[in-house]
Amino acid sequence: MGAQLWRLASLLAAVAAPMTLATTTTTTKAAGSDNESLRTSDAAARLRGPEIFNAVHHAMRQWGSSLHHNGMSFYVATVPEGVLFHHGNHSPDSPAEPDWLAYEIEHAENFARSGPRGPPGGGGGDKGGGPPPPPSPHSGGDDAVEPEPWEPSQYQAVMGAAKPDEPGPRGGDEEPAHGYLHTYKTTRPLQFLYIDGMSGGKTSMGTLDTQDYLLRGMNSSTIAQQQASGKPPKPRGPRVKGAKGAKGGGPMGERERAVALCALCKEWDLQGVIRMEAGFEIIKCDFSDGLEAVQVLQRPDKQDRGGGGGGGGGGGGGPHRRKWTLNSVEYARGISERYQGIGASRTLVDYSSMVSAFFYPVDLSNPDPRRPDLPRLSSVSAADLALIKKDLGAVIAERRGPSTLSGSGGAVDWQGVSDMIVGRYADRIQFMAQKIDSMEQMTQMVDFLLTLYIDYSEAEPSKPAAVQRCRDFYLSTVHPVTEADRLIKAGFEVVTNQICTSLFEVRDLLTETSPGSLPMWALPAAKVVMHDLMKFLQWTRFKRCPPCSVSEICLIPMWPMGTVEEYNAPRCTDGSDAEDGIPYWEWGGPGEKPPHKS
Repeated sequence: MGAQLWRLASLLAAVAAPMTLATTTTTTKAAGSDNESLRTSDAAARLRGPEIFNAVHHAMRQWGSSLHHNGMSFYVATVPEGVLFHHGNHSPDSPAEPDWLAYEIEHAENFARSGPRGPPGGGGGDKGGGPPPPPSPHSGGDDAVEPEPWEPSQYQAVMGAAKPDEPGPRGGDEEPAHGYLHTYKTTRPLQFLYIDGMSGGKTSMGTLDTQDYLLRGMNSSTIAQQQASGKPPKPRGPRVKGAKGAKGGGPMGERERAVALCALCKEWDLQGVIRMEAGFEIIKCDFSDGLEAVQVLQRPDKQDRGGGGGGGGGGGGGPHRRKWTLNSVEYARGISERYQGIGASRTLVDYSSMVSAFFYPVDLSNPDPRRPDLPRLSSVSAADLALIKKDLGAVIAERRGPSTLSGSGGAVDWQGVSDMIVGRYADRIQFMAQKIDSMEQMTQMVDFLLTLYIDYSEAEPSKPAAVQRCRDFYLSTVHPVTEADRLIKAGFEVVTNQICTSLFEVRDLLTETSPGSLPMWALPAAKVVMHDLMKFLQWTRFKRCPPCSVSEICLIPMWPMGTVEEYNAPRCTDGSDAEDGIPYWEWGGPGEKPPHKS
């Protein structure tokens, strides 16, 4: 009788936050909007609960933002006074136009090297937020072929360089240009728009969707032209103020993109945008506002680039023999220090300011059938995107300013809540799904996780009450302040409800009969429940490497480097093991095929 009551109660508990496991292996389609009536929706937030949870959990974290790289969300973010940033270029002068700042020394050092002068877009130049498409890698993988050396800077292009026919330090065949490493500190708290995911990655996979489709109002045809040519086509629709006369430069219209984003930031009274590639960066719209130069030093004209293997950029379909230099290994090591956070409170994200396409009943499906797991904005109407952008402007106007700068704006630390949930359940769920091989051990683990929520003073403990306690345990003390808080909480409730109902389902499987008489299928059935839960959650913690040695890093694809194999199974490496691999990132050049996930 007790088991039957539990089973009936399980059905009742599921009503509280309905969600099917099948929706999590693909990016879901929400009902189409009626344009003018487009509003944020609790139903949409519940439908995309795992995506909302993961977006919050990965904010300003290199690991999760690299594996779930198609960001769909924006936040107001504050950089406190006294934070150091770095910039590498070929001039001792600070940029006079919008340009980039790196959070990490290793990131900026790659672009502070001496090298041949030449036109924008060539290797060894200043960094403008990312690389243009590299040559298609050779196919094959013959062990007799020497691995190709790879440097992050070899594919980078300047953001604000002069054109080849314009005067300037890069405009001729003169002696090699010197490299300069600039270090700045913030002189007061500065507020930025944080664009999540791999938003600094110049790919045609959707990493730029929130910038090009939503913020810039471009359409698929102009974006496709931009991807194929590497040149910035003129966006259709209303021109963004301040974008007129922008110079070319950088891959896939990066210079034009930076100028357009800074024009928006000027309207919104923000300092620029925070993005991520292989390392977090800021597009700072005005270097003279809020920054003080700490030092500007010329780098050695010739550097010992070291040796070693590994690495790799994106671009084509066949296997590619890769080799890392010492500099590229140490660059990756520096970036890997930010896998779980930017560190030292260098950037404070206002989670209560979140504006996300996941909040709206719009179609985020991917037209590429190979990657249904990646959300896209390519099927969302221009009118709907404009309304989301309008909402974003309203939220920024509400959340920026002294209250959020001082931390008194009532923001909820949703990432802290997500950390508590992931910390309690992630490793145990994975252990139950993949490692446990006895019913006794499975029973002990599930009892350990659920005993907290069961009132044993009752003759027949109420399962709905127990599931609700479990679901709300980490959410009960959270008091939503903004609309974003309410929608985030709705998404989080779906996640915690699925965790709790899955665990109680396993408990039911293992306690239906008397001890010692469980059917042989009970343990495999319990493991299936846990496997399905892992698929539903899509937590990137499940892909963690085992502990690496002190000489190694756990390597994942971080634009512009990485392979399909490293995406599917991140690995420890010290860069000495050059190996074949299919480049992960799609550059959008003619004839290139999209990467796939096995």
